[in-house]
Parts: sequence; C-alpha cells; structure tokens
Amino acid sequence: DGRVRVERCPAPNLSISRNIGLAAATGEIVAFLDDDAVPCRTWLAQLAERFADPALDATGGSVFLVHPNRPMIQTRLAYTSALAEQVDVRDEALADLPPAGDGRFWTARMMGANMAYRKSALLDIGGFDEFYEWVFDDTDIAVRLAFGGKSIRPVADAWVYHAPASSRNRVAYTPVGRWWVQTKAAAYFAIKNGRTAGESGRAIALRILHLFHGHWQWLGEMQRAGQLTFGQMMSMRWRELVAVGQGMLAGLARPRQLLASARSTGAADESAAAFVPFLPGAAPATGAVDPVTGRQPVITMPEPPLRVCLLSGAYPPAAYEGVGRHTNLMAKGLFELGHTVHVIARGENEQVTFYDGAYVHRIPTPLTRYARYQALPHLYHTLNRAHAVHERVRQLVRNDGIQLVDSPVWQVEGIVTARSGLLPVVVRPQTATRQVAQLQREADTGMRLIGELEAELIAAADYLAPNSQATVKALRDVYGLPASARYQVVPHGIEPVPDESVRPFDVAAPPASLTVLYVGRLEQRKGILDLFGAIPAVMARVPNVRVVIAGADNSLSDGFQARHGMDYPAYFARHYAAAAPAVTFLGAVSEEKLNELYQTCDLFVAPSLYESFGLIYLEAMNYAKPVIGCQAGGIPEVVDDGVTGRLVEPAAAPALAEAMVELLSSPALLREMGLAGRRRLLERFTHVQMARGFETIYRAVLALPAGGN
Repeated sequence: DGRVRVERCPAPNLSISRNIGLAAATGEIVAFLDDDAVPCRTWLAQLAERFADPALDATGGSVFLVHPNRPMIQTRLAYTSALAEQVDVRDEALADLPPAGDGRFWTARMMGANMAYRKSALLDIGGFDEFYEWVFDDTDIAVRLAFGGKSIRPVADAWVYHAPASSRNRVAYTPVGRWWVQTKAAAYFAIKNGRTAGESGRAIALRILHLFHGHWQWLGEMQRAGQLTFGQMMSMRWRELVAVGQGMLAGLARPRQLLASARSTGAADESAAAFVPFLPGAAPATGAVDPVTGRQPVITMPEPPLRVCLLSGAYPPAAYEGVGRHTNLMAKGLFELGHTVHVIARGENEQVTFYDGAYVHRIPTPLTRYARYQALPHLYHTLNRAHAVHERVRQLVRNDGIQLVDSPVWQVEGIVTARSGLLPVVVRPQTATRQVAQLQREADTGMRLIGELEAELIAAADYLAPNSQATVKALRDVYGLPASARYQVVPHGIEPVPDESVRPFDVAAPPASLTVLYVGRLEQRKGILDLFGAIPAVMARVPNVRVVIAGADNSLSDGFQARHGMDYPAYFARHYAAAAPAVTFLGAVSEEKLNELYQTCDLFVAPSLYESFGLIYLEAMNYAKPVIGCQAGGIPEVVDDGVTGRLVEPAAAPALAEAMVELLSSPALLREMGLAGRRRLLERFTHVQMARGFETIYRAVLALPAGGN
C-alpha cells in the first residue's frame, strides 16, 4: 500500500546505505534499525514522542542482545569520547594497555540498531561518513552532531531486541570475522574526531595503540583457547597491522566522505513517494517471531494475536523443574499459536534472551524495601521480589504493550501487579505454600505470612487458572475460594517428543536389568521415604532391578536434616545398606539428561503425598513409560489407574512395593501401559492444547470491563 519503499545500495557499506535512507526519507524524523533486530511494539511511538521537544536532534533507546548463548545489554544511555572510548563496550580484554587518561570531549551516543535523528540535523553535518563500512558509523555521527552543537538525549526505554546475524564481516558468535575493519575505523575515528576535539597527538597515538593492542591480545587469547589456528592468528594480526595503518593514513590525509553517494543514486528525489505520517496508535497486531532464527508459528488463528507476560522465578535452561518447567511449556505453546510472550525470571544480572518461544527477562532483586521484615528472610525477599517484578511489568507495558500478566500463586511474584490495577492478572494456583507447610509440618512464621500473601493474590486475581479439579478443591479448603470466583481448569501439557524418540518396553528383547526412575526433589512431600521403604521389598522379589533417583536433596529446607542429622542419600545408605548398591542418586540433572533418563527407564515412580497436577507423570508417558503415583491431589486426573499405570494410597510403602512388583514382573504390562500413556498424552495433554486453554482465559479476561475483578 505504498508504506514500504526499498532502496538499493551499490556497495557493502553501512554508512552508504544509511545515507541512501536519509536522502530517501520524506519525513523530518529518520529512525534506523538493524535488519537482525526486532523493535519493541511502542518503539517508534516512544521516539516520536521524544521529538515533540523542538530542541532535540537525536535520541535512541536500549539494545538487548537476546541470543541465548550470549545475552547482554549492548547499549543503554551510552557515552563516547572523541577518542572512541565507549563506556558501554569497555572490555577487560582491552584493559592491558589503558589509554593515557580520558578523552577531553564526551557525548551521548546511540547504537546503530536503535537510533533516530532530525533529518535536518544530519544534513547539516553532511550525513554519515562513508569511510565507515561496518562499525563506528553510529558513534562518529554522535560526536559530529555534538561538535555542531546538536542535542543528543538517549533514553533507557524504546527497547530493541538484537540477535546479530552472520554477514560478510563476521560469523555470528564465533571468532571468525573481519575484525581488522573495526581497527581501521577506530584509528580513523580517533584522528578525525580527536583532532577536532583538541586532543594532543600523543593522546591520539596512545589511544590508537590501545585499540590495536587490544585486538592483538584478543587474537592471541583465541589462539591459545584453540579457537584459532596459529596460521589464522598470524594472518589476522597482519591484517590488523595493515588496517591500523590504513585508518591512520585516511584520518590524516583524506577528507571525510559524506553524503555524495546517496545523492548519486537518485534516492533523494522526494517526488518518488508522498509522506505518510506515523500514527502512534495505529500499530497493527503482529504475530510472534523468533528474532534469533526468524521462525514464525505455522498455526494461524482467526483472532488477533495477544501479548502476554508470564511470571516464573526459576526458568529453563538455568532451572528445569516445577513452575519454571510448566511456564516454559506454556510459552512454547502460546508462541506456536502466534502470541508474543515475555517471561520475567530471576537473574543475578539484568539480561534478555529469546528462549523456546519467549523473551526471557532475567532481573535481579534489589533489597531496598521492607527493612522491618529482615528478621523473616523468606518474607523479606518475597516482597522485594514482587516489587522488582512489578517494575519490569511496568517497563513491558511501556515498551511492548503487554496486555496481561499470568502469575503462579507459588512465590506470589504477581501480587504487587495484581494489587496495582495496572493491567489484568491471571493467577495459576498450583501447590500453595499453606499446603506445603501442612504437609511438612512447617510452623515458620515467614511461611505463614507467605500463605497470607497467597490468599491476597488469589483474591486480587481477575481470573484463576487452576491446573486440576483437585486444585480447585484445595483452594476452597485452604483459602476459602468463594463460589463467585472466575476460574477455568487448564490441565498441564507438554511438548510431545518425536515418535522415533519413544522407547516402549521391548517384550521380544527385554533388558538384563530393569530400571525404575524417580524424578523430583528429595523431600517428605514427594514421598521419598515411602520409595525408600518400598525398594528392599521390590528387590527381594525382582532381583534384577536398579533404581535411579534424580532430583535435588531438599533435606535442609524440609527439616529432615534437623531431625535425623543427615541428608536423604546418607539416610538411605545407613538404613537400607543392603539395597544401596542398586540405587543411584544423581542429584539435580540437566534437561537433556532428564530426557535421557525418561527414555531409558522401564518404570517411572513418584509417590508424592500431594501434587496439584503431576507434570512428571506426563513426561514419563511422553516416552511410553508406565507410571506409578498416589491417589492424591490431581494425580488421578493424569494417571488412569490400570490403563496407563497404577495408583496407590499415599504414605503406604507396602502398597507401593506391590504395584512396582506387579508391573516389573509383567513385560506385557510395561509395554501396554506405556503405549496407553503415550496415546493419552497426545489426545489430551500437549503443550499446544494447554496453550489454547490459557488463550481462552486471556481473551475472556480482556473482554471484562475495566476493574472487572
């Protein structure tokens, strides 16, 4: 419809392409974005709003590098000197030869992936210097604008998510690249701008030496690490030497190469298109896209896609259990339906990655509030965390226009947002702190107060999404859920593994030994002591069995160590010494290892005293493994007793042993129940089916009148 124009660049030179765009622009404000970057939804609206100030000439926002292997904040409120000292890209590898003092002239700068200017301001200084074919174009333009008295004020918002792609200059996230181009540009920059700023020849020379030496050292480090061969290192060092000479010669002897290339293309002919003004409120509803791979969902939905924020303290790949695992599967499913998903998770440092269909915002927790609760550490950290999460939610509203927040009741991270009324909040009640405290006989005051916060969060929710009918009953029993509460049960779902990864029991060629797998934290609530009690009886009747136990020991937190003076593995070794050689404790395992364990076991057992649902049973059924659980909580809604496995009474080690022996003694049952579980999963419990359930709730919430809770 004429809103998009394509111009051609005659050379692989970023500055020439920027000048072509500048000359072709028919509006007064020109914004620049990289082709491997995705702007936040309100990016242009925020930049346009900044230019309402007639004194402003340049601005830009933060850039997050979102590749999961190397997340970082690439730039935020950055500054540069006329000697190319950039405070946001300073690196320890370049600190071996520090520059002789700071440059005299400093100015704000923006990264090329996120910057906007008044066209007139850029034309006043001749546009971009076309000597810069790859880098330093953005930094040079900022310094030259500042020399010309122009106003440059970047902002922390107006986010852009950047996933650097490979090009003629680099192979992304590898040592392979034409890094000498950076050195050439830096030498040219330091001479041209350092001289204009009045820097001494000595200061300029030392700065160039510092930059050159940094690259020289870096190449040596990569060679020692085995990332480059000796020949590659020497070749690249030679090119660095040539490049620094070229940059210095051009800086000393050649005039700047300004807007001529853009004018020669004819791009400046403004009659080619009439100006179409940007309307901040007219952004269309766009579907999800993976900024790292460019992949888009294949499922098309009749209704506009949503923009949602999921909360999860722990989150894969850093932590792959419980609420974090469920939230990850939700994100995957929602992405496949075309929705844009943001997840707020814990992190030591702020970073954003794109992982499994979602932008994952890992943020730290500043302990700046509620000093009066420091004597109750759990409560103190929980409240401060809820405020940190709410601040990120506010930023996501400003930048990405999220429409609602989905919070688990566990750890009450959404309570501040729910009470604020900023936007609708859907709460996922699963196993609650009050239930855990009762099951583990926990009388801690902090735990009791967390339970009160859970009640507040449930009451403040616009909608509840319990994972089972058992959870609904628990909400009524534990929190007095009123009959008027809005809720819809959404069972958990997981991503089916490919058929070729499924390993049903091979009746024709049974293994020499049978493997029983337990997955979960080692704690009283998970029934670990009942499993311990059942193992000797099972081994007495099925001598070729081995037991693998995967999960972190939680004996300190659940009070077991205080009562027994040892952790769970040590307790088993002391009290069940005869069975100990056949039992392996792995501790916490990676997602990859966990999937391998599911695939290679013959029987899955998890005798939890209570599970609000029981995601672990689905994970075993995914690989066609029969499962044994307890008649407790939501487990019977997952495990079909006598069809996909067995259910026994909780805290009944003899009954558990009997069920294990029954299945382990029958190859036919191991195979038939395993295959039945796989079929049940595909019919009812996939992550996309789960996501459809949440989507229904989200649309219902957004249709409610404001303040509808």
